[in-house]
Amino acid sequence: VFFLRERLKGFAKGSSFVPKHVHVIGAGVMGGDIAAWCALMGLNVTVQDQNLNAIAATLQRAAQLFKKRLKLPFLVQAASDRLVPDTDGLGVIKADVIIEAIIENVEAKQKIFAMLEEKAKPDAVLATNTSTIPLEVISKNLNNPGRVVGIHFFNPVALMQLVEVVADPHTDPKVVAQATTFVGKIDKLPLPVKSSPGFLVNRVLMPYLLESAEIYFEGVPGPVIDKAATDFGMLMGPIELMDTVGLDICVAAAQSMGAPISEQVVAMVHAGKLGKKSGAGFYTYPHGKVVKPKVDPSKKYPEDISDRIIMRLVNESAACLREGIVTD
Repeated sequence: VFFLRERLKGFAKGSSFVPKHVHVIGAGVMGGDIAAWCALMGLNVTVQDQNLNAIAATLQRAAQLFKKRLKLPFLVQAASDRLVPDTDGLGVIKADVIIEAIIENVEAKQKIFAMLEEKAKPDAVLATNTSTIPLEVISKNLNNPGRVVGIHFFNPVALMQLVEVVADPHTDPKVVAQATTFVGKIDKLPLPVKSSPGFLVNRVLMPYLLESAEIYFEGVPGPVIDKAATDFGMLMGPIELMDTVGLDICVAAAQSMGAPISEQVVAMVHAGKLGKKSGAGFYTYPHGKVVKPKVDPSKKYPEDISDRIIMRLVNESAACLREGIVTD
């Protein structure tokens, strides 16, 4: 793992690009946390959103992050000063890197990139944080679609070190090198991937999660499935992970990748059981803490649970390698 991390850091050394100003469009949880992280790492950041409540929530979460990481009041203040709310998008014309992090809506994203192509500096990196929409769809109406690159962060931004840098055959290699360097500059690990539904991480994760749901609906309790995964070495079991990510997000991601998802999971979403954020999913979450049902220790459950879930992940990884989503 150490050598893999060093290799990923090495990808960030492919360009002499020195970003100073980042503009983030969309102050939802994802966009707001990306903006806060960039400010923590010493960059000047403008965060754009029409919704003042979203910007207020971003500043609140950012203040907590700065306090926790920087401790000293003058450093916390300096980081807070670097994070500037920008309802009118005035930061666009000055930014070296612009990251779009709005909802997964194709028309809305296309409109934003048409505006960015017109207003941003000619050498600014134009990036999308999409997790499901292929780059070629987002950039198809632009005069120069090669300018758009994917910089895909994972939630929670402050803890997840891997960032996928997404390119399609049209993407300018110089832009990819700059995006990769930017990811290294904010102390993350850049992984170059080919644009394709789900990219790499969500693509290999989805069959693993869907298989776990199948086992659950075959009658194996969630805690038994989760234990099989944590005994294998996962930090969190797949059933709890689905609840944490949000079942609605899992369903949307599976559908965008054309992965077969069980009707029972879709029914749970329709019933408002979205996981941790709604207070109930596979498990319940009074006061935001997970409560797992007790398991009868005398009952025998299948012994191949970890094989079934991990093999799905391994199979999908092999498919990604064959399709050239990653180089090796």
